[in-house]
Amino acid sequence: MQRILNCRTSDFAQSVSGSELRQAIVACEGRTIMAEVAAGAAPLYGEVTNGELLCAFGADLLLVKGMDCHSQSIQGCRDLKHFKALTGRMVGVSLEVLADEATDNPRACNLANLDRITGADFLCLTAYDKPGVTAQRVCEAVQQMRAQTSKLILVAKFYAAGLACAEEYAGYITAGADGVMVPAPASCRGASETRVDAALAAIRQAGGLAITTISSSQEGADEETIRQIGLASKRCGADLYNFGDAGVAGMADPQAVYTLSLAVRGRRHTWVRMAASLAR
Repeated sequence: MQRILNCRTSDFAQSVSGSELRQAIVACEGRTIMAEVAAGAAPLYGEVTNGELLCAFGADLLLVKGMDCHSQSIQGCRDLKHFKALTGRMVGVSLEVLADEATDNPRACNLANLDRITGADFLCLTAYDKPGVTAQRVCEAVQQMRAQTSKLILVAKFYAAGLACAEEYAGYITAGADGVMVPAPASCRGASETRVDAALAAIRQAGGLAITTISSSQEGADEETIRQIGLASKRCGADLYNFGDAGVAGMADPQAVYTLSLAVRGRRHTWVRMAASLAR
């Protein structure tokens, strides 16, 4: 697979391994953007899905959050397969890591749900600050998923107190993940460039993708704030920038995606991504 910046719809339609997709992102040298879409949120504008809007403003990859793995329903379209066809992008699915496998939960991280979402191009194991959802529990979930799939696996472990220690993030790579999300500088309490830099360095040293995420509602911040967060993330060595779903209507503000794209990769790559036809 060529670098993500040069990929078009025909490239994104191919089936690739996690290692191939990881290398395609690394090859972009910190110029890849991913954006989340809340599956249950009504589209901002009824004529298009939120995913289409995000792609129109420069997103390279999409991550569907909160999807029922049984129905695979996404507001504004029929299902995950239809969503991929409409956007022309690689689409990942977020599975929530809970204190146990929660086999009756259609959104949880377990083998039954993994078997249902064969159409997903990659996975994100998302873990919130809940009782029993420890770093060890997340590592166990990563190991379980890795034993069953060669697809790209990302980890997003969030804490109310802010960042975890750098060693914890590196530990997810050792457990089998391909990349780990860390709060972007200034995106949460205590997320200084120094701390984020140390966390990303540990992830890269362990062999993983270093990802910064704006997931604290600053997805809807003003352009200058987004620009500064993006440039700080790039200074820290981020391979990939992720936007959460709390900007507007279950996604980042599309203008925020455009602003970040201009800041970290300029007009050429931004406008080409926005203009490229789905027929390519």
